[in-house]
Amino acid sequence: MKKISLFVFLITTSFQLFAQSEKVQIAFLGVFHMGETPDYKQGSLTDLLSPNRQQQISEVVDALAKFKPDKIFVENTPDTQPFWDNVYKNYQRGIKPTERNVEYNEIYQLGIKTAQKINLPIGVTCINYVQAELVSGLKLARNKLDTLTSFYSHELERKRPSYDAYFKANPSVNKALKDYLARYETWKNLSIKDHLILLNSEESVSTLHYFNITGWMDTNTNGYGAEFTAKEYFRNTKILQNILLRVSPSDHKLLVIIGGGHIQVLRDMLKTHPYFEVIDATTLLK
Repeated sequence: MKKISLFVFLITTSFQLFAQSEKVQIAFLGVFHMGETPDYKQGSLTDLLSPNRQQQISEVVDALAKFKPDKIFVENTPDTQPFWDNVYKNYQRGIKPTERNVEYNEIYQLGIKTAQKINLPIGVTCINYVQAELVSGLKLARNKLDTLTSFYSHELERKRPSYDAYFKANPSVNKALKDYLARYETWKNLSIKDHLILLNSEESVSTLHYFNITGWMDTNTNGYGAEFTAKEYFRNTKILQNILLRVSPSDHKLLVIIGGGHIQVLRDMLKTHPYFEVIDATTLLK
């Protein structure tokens, strides 16, 4: 009986969400990872905690707060939710993080601070997805399909060339990356708001999508180009699924703060959804 009641509740909740006449507005803000990141190339600001940079952070937070999102989604996996809940509770009490990688993280600098600015009951909601690669066995696989997917992913990763080899074998991708990094270096002299406006421009978003995702297919490095591209798309579909599962019927505006390489595919998928309106994040900053 409990299972039936829960099933009915889930159906009712979904119906309420997708039957409302007013579309849910969702803004995707692409960011550079301010703290630690496993990315091949990292965009960071060494003086992020300086008074000048913190004033610039406040400027961005003020702009995002005017949007008044009901939820702020961030690029961490759901299992880290209790950690960020605790960071938010401490921040509400005036306690800053003691760990450098937390204080420098865009989740804290932009997500947590914006949530506090508009007094959200929950600071940030974690929606990232990382595929288990079976490095330490099957303990991360939850079911048969997940197990098979993990085996597939593990075998595919064994075929992945180093990024240096990948860019060397793909002249077009290598040029796109070098040109982008050259532009990015000039952005570091700008305010963080202006930096983010350029990072979220159509040209920037499409270039990030190219050399992060579809570029693998250009010369089909070692015969698995389509598979590497598909894996990146799969990750983003799981991220979007995590977002959709956490949208409530009472939500009217949502903000997603995530690495710039995810923006193109996430926006494209949601643009086809009849119950969401994708908002250009640059309009929030301008």
